[in-house]
Amino acid sequence: MTNRSHLPRKPKRKPKETLRLQGRNIITEDDLDEVFADVGEVEKPEVYTHRKILHGVVLTLLVALIIAAVLTALAVVRGDFKIPGWSHTPAPEATCPAAVHEYPPTDSITVNVYNGTQEEGLAGQTSGLLAKRGYQIGEVASKRISHSGVTAVVISGPAGEANAFNLQRNIPETEYVADQRADASVDVVLGKEFKQLVPEDRVDLTAGPLSCPRLSPEPSKVAK
Repeated sequence: MTNRSHLPRKPKRKPKETLRLQGRNIITEDDLDEVFADVGEVEKPEVYTHRKILHGVVLTLLVALIIAAVLTALAVVRGDFKIPGWSHTPAPEATCPAAVHEYPPTDSITVNVYNGTQEEGLAGQTSGLLAKRGYQIGEVASKRISHSGVTAVVISGPAGEANAFNLQRNIPETEYVADQRADASVDVVLGKEFKQLVPEDRVDLTAGPLSCPRLSPEPSKVAK
């Protein structure tokens, strides 16, 4: 019979050492695995199903709203559907005044002269020539012009139409444009085609209408 007291004893298992840093225990990934076992289920299946259904409903509603917005926009563009306050009222079409004017005296007219070109000094030179003819010169400056291919644009309010007619007789091939000013002053915006005034002894002093070439019908469209 063997005496167990003479058998070598197995060394005792050293307890698992706990990592320490500056006297504090450090929890490792292995420690977390022992406490929180991975059972393969992140969340309850019924919760996941409910969320999936909710996401589907929200997505469906968004798609429906987009389709409805597109169809509504198309209907508004075609005029099939009108939204209160969104209706666009077109601006009244500009027309050339049809009144016939007598040629007013030059010294009764106040004219503002603007340079609509890149040529320096054009407004000053032209205002000097107009002053020699008796016009009262107002502002002399530069102003951008949207009309191209014209000698000048003559602008006035209703009270200045006759005065504008006078300027058109002194500056060849001008375009008349109306605005809403209350006084009888006239603006002359010189264009790239401006060369010189009509010679004073050749100015037509007979009565006539304002000239609006861009607002007048083309010759082929005039009723015969």
